[in-house]
Order: sequence, then C-alpha cells, then structure tokens
Amino acid sequence: MIAIPEACRDRTWLSVAGATSRPTPERSFTIMSYNILCQKLIRRSLFPYASPNSLKWKLRKSLLLSEISHWKADIMCLQEVEIVYWHQIFAQHFKRLGYDSRLFYSKSKSHGVAILWKRSKFHIVDEMGVRMDESMVVCEETLQTDNVGLVATLRFGSAGSMDCADPYADSVDPEYRIDSGVPASGAQASSEGIIVSNTHLFWRPDACYERLQQQIAMLAAQREMQEKYPEFTLISCGDFNTTPDDAGYALLTKARPVTLNEWQLDNLLPTTMAEVGDEPSSDTPISYAEMATAGTLAETDDTNSKRRRLEEEERQAEIDFARDQERVRRLLELIQADNDPLKSCYGTYADLDASYRTEQWAGEPIYTNYAKWKGTLDYIFYQPGRGLDVRDVMSLPAEERMKPGLPNESFPSDHVALLVRFGCA
Repeated sequence: MIAIPEACRDRTWLSVAGATSRPTPERSFTIMSYNILCQKLIRRSLFPYASPNSLKWKLRKSLLLSEISHWKADIMCLQEVEIVYWHQIFAQHFKRLGYDSRLFYSKSKSHGVAILWKRSKFHIVDEMGVRMDESMVVCEETLQTDNVGLVATLRFGSAGSMDCADPYADSVDPEYRIDSGVPASGAQASSEGIIVSNTHLFWRPDACYERLQQQIAMLAAQREMQEKYPEFTLISCGDFNTTPDDAGYALLTKARPVTLNEWQLDNLLPTTMAEVGDEPSSDTPISYAEMATAGTLAETDDTNSKRRRLEEEERQAEIDFARDQERVRRLLELIQADNDPLKSCYGTYADLDASYRTEQWAGEPIYTNYAKWKGTLDYIFYQPGRGLDVRDVMSLPAEERMKPGLPNESFPSDHVALLVRFGCA
C-alpha cells in the first residue's frame, strides 16, 4: 500500500452547499491549482524559518511529485514551473501517469505556467499563450513584468490515436500562439468541453494597477477563446497575487457595476511615477523661519525661484494625479464592459471550515500562501450559470502543520494546492 504523502494527510473533500447538478461519471472531473515554488526563486532571506533540507531540490522534488500524483486531478494548473525541471522530470513523469500537457513561459524567466489533463478524460482542441507585456495595449502602455498566462480548450473524451500525434506537445512555443487547426465552427465546436486558464500575475504588493492590466489581458484571451467555442465553459486558475479585499478580486467576482471603496481605488493608482518630494533637491529647502525673516516684500530672487518651483511641482502633481485617475477609470470601464463576473470555488470556504474563518475577508480562506507573509493569493474561478456546478472543495491543511511557515519537510511549496470537484450538467 502506497503511503499518503504528509502534505495530503488530514485533507478531505468538503461538500459545497447548493450543488444541484447530477453529473454522470464522464461529466464530473477534478481540477487542481498549485504554485509549486520555482527552485531558482528560493532565497534563505525569504524563508529564514525553513530547515536547510526543506529548501533543497532533492527533497522538494520528491515531495512535489508524490503530492501532485496522489491527488490524481483530472486537470492540473501549475505555476512557477521551472523550465529545465519540466523537461527533465515533470513532463515525463506525468506522461507516464496518463497526462498530456502544455507549458508556456517567458524567455527572460526560468519558470512558467503549465496545464495538464488526463488523456482518458479530455483532449485538447485549441490553445493560446498570453505574454502580458505584449498583450496589454490599454492606455498606450507597455508592461515590463514578463508574466504569462496559458489558455487551453479541452473537449470531453479521449483523443485515441491523437494522443501521440505531436511528440513536442508538452510545451507551447513561447514566441507564438499555437492553434491545433480544429475548425472554430460546425460539429467539432458544438461539443461540450472546458476552457482552462492558468496564470501567475505580478508579485509586487503595491502593483495593483499592473495586475489589473494583466487581468484584462487574460480576460481578453479567455473571451477570444470562448467566442470560438461558445459551448465550452471557462475555469480560471492561478496565483493572482491578489487578496480577497483587493479591487482586482472584486472586479472579477462582483455584479456590475462594481463599487470600490476609497482604499481600493487608491491602491489601483500607478506607483511607477515618482511622488512629489521623492527626488532629493540640490537646493536648500525653504523654512518658515526663512520666509518670515525675508518678509513678503523683501523676498530674494532665490526665494522667489524656490517658491515658483514648489508651485510648479504642485501643479504637476495635480496633473499626474488626474492622468492616473483617468487611466484607472478607463481600466475599470474596460474590465467590466465585456466580462461577466466569475465565481470563486473557495468563496464560501469559511462556512465549511471554521478554523479558516476571518473577519478580514468574508468567505475565502485565511491563507493559501504561508510564508513570512500569510494570506490568500490563489483561486479557482468559474462561470456560474454555464452548466458547471461545484460539488466539493478540498480542505486546507491545519495551520499547526504549517507553522512557522512553508516550505517545510512535509510541504514542498510556500503555497498550498487547491482542488475542486465539478459536476457538468
């Protein structure tokens, strides 16, 4: 008997209230989203509590393979997948377990995002890689984050001999969108299936503006795919680097029009421009005592120059603030105009597991990331009213097993895996 991996112990399926569909076996499936922590991103300063062994790839590789394999999810969305280890280890390992897969990555990073699915249950009909920096054209801006996303269209049913038609099918060329050649209309497109989206958004806590741009880029790709395959239902997975109280979460999940509070709106303002006073001045600052001594009628030319400079800085700050407000307004209009709200599969988790209940954000778990910073960043979203029904969600580990932080010698990543069982009407 194969031992249960430590990371999987005490995690059980929790039935979600209100599930209504009656799925037949071939129309029910499980999906996992998991940031597996790229080895090249590990620094001792980021995980000062971790034992040396728990940060080594030899142990982490073994724990990751055993944990992911144990869940046997029908669809898997992985983030921070190191490219070298993908080709050397992961793709081959999961191919032997009956999975087909795609990997998409940026040339400037050592890791990317991957989607895997069981050949016995799905076959791929279309796919699209999303390079955030090239896909975002809102406000005539170009991002410099090198984040990526991947969208795959999966049809129910095995592909038979199609499974081994492409010997290089475990990795999407990072330069191009790849189309399988399946026609976008007719009998092929009318079959039922799932559009799966996987992404990892920009990590900086203060980069809500950039993440909003990236969300729009991913939503545009998802919408484009769904226009080709209108009978297919969307599931969006990933590490969104967004907490449930952020504007980005509300804009993905709330009914339109979305009302944001002042804190959320302020956080959406770009942080790339220098604030007034950020740049040190070579001039000596004007003090109130200096102004009083000089007197209004006796101001020197130097004092007048300093005053005019301060007034100009204030005027420029007002112009920049108005410009940034307009940028945010345009983004808020765009994200709501063509995108219906999604629903978070773990959005009622606090009702299922009292130990994860918090006043900070209603419904979602307290954390899916447990490192020096602890909170919820990972989600599995889906389109309500499109034939999908959340039947069960996998419980999250007890906090005592994760203290003082992840990774540890049982859990190989600083994130925990999310798993959902869907019924498809």
